[in-house]
Amino acid sequence: MNPWLYGNPQIVFAIWVGIGVTLASLILFIAILVIRQVGKQREQNHLRAVALWRKVLIDAMQSPPAEVPALTSKDMSGFVEVWNELHETPVGTDNPGMLQVASLVNLAPKLEKMTASGSFSHRVMAVVALGHLRSTSSFDRLAGLINDRSPIVSITAARALMRINAERAVQRVVPQIVERHDWVDGGIAQMLNEAEPETVKNELGAATLRANDEVAPRLVRFLAGVSPDAAAPVIRKLLAETHDEHLVSTCLQVMVDANDLDKVRPLLHHERWHVRMHAAAALGRLGKESDTSVLMPLLADTQWWVRYRTAQAVQHLFGNDASRLEQVRDSREDKYARDILTQVIAERALGDAS
Repeated sequence: MNPWLYGNPQIVFAIWVGIGVTLASLILFIAILVIRQVGKQREQNHLRAVALWRKVLIDAMQSPPAEVPALTSKDMSGFVEVWNELHETPVGTDNPGMLQVASLVNLAPKLEKMTASGSFSHRVMAVVALGHLRSTSSFDRLAGLINDRSPIVSITAARALMRINAERAVQRVVPQIVERHDWVDGGIAQMLNEAEPETVKNELGAATLRANDEVAPRLVRFLAGVSPDAAAPVIRKLLAETHDEHLVSTCLQVMVDANDLDKVRPLLHHERWHVRMHAAAALGRLGKESDTSVLMPLLADTQWWVRYRTAQAVQHLFGNDASRLEQVRDSREDKYARDILTQVIAERALGDAS
């Protein structure tokens, strides 16, 4: 080797850089192989645990066991996956055999530990599993999770609390529904509908009346979904007061009590067109044939949707009698009224033909 090469600092530096890059590449390659192998081993272990505990739990659903294999920490993810999956089936809910397995493996403390550590998905799975277990001893642990920054963790914890003890949980969960705008409406509705209406309606109704006009529309929908009868007096009170038009429109969409139509008829003249539209629809849904007289002026409304919903409402109040609707159309002088009635008549005829 030419000694000049070793005497040149730049050449020496380049050689060491090359050696360093080669070693780093080799270490990275080995690390990738190790990570892949560990991941493969974990997946194989997970599938093994799933297969093992699926058989144990399915057998237990048929006949409660006297003993089961030990539930190790490495089997927890596989066990919880099967546990949650089987609880979503009709025969899995509160199955005595599955509860017996949970008791034999001392499941509740293991799940509580899982909610406090591990990956995000494992934490969520553990919270769901505690809800299926209906572990009263885990109530306080789950109650702390409804304030979690993650909307998925917090709403999952709320649903688990409602499954464990709805009467106790509703006082904690309803305030969170008011405050947590990041909770998905569909998830909230599902959670509330799983509980008995008697358990939920009073707390939810009171919260609706206390809420501001921005939050109240969501709560009105939830309350009407849980108990239309319980929602009726709340809607009656809200419509009797001056509120944001969005809240008024929501009340009109979910109301079911025909006795409240005296609050609806004045809204046919509301300045906002979408309120007039929903008022017309509510009157068509709950009113009597005599209400067609107050609807007629809206057939000439400046807004197409108001005219359309009004024409549908009149048609419904006429008992879908096309001939009577044609008589109304032929008696109208306003072009818009005649056009919208013609459209509704044609849509009805097309629906009958299909």
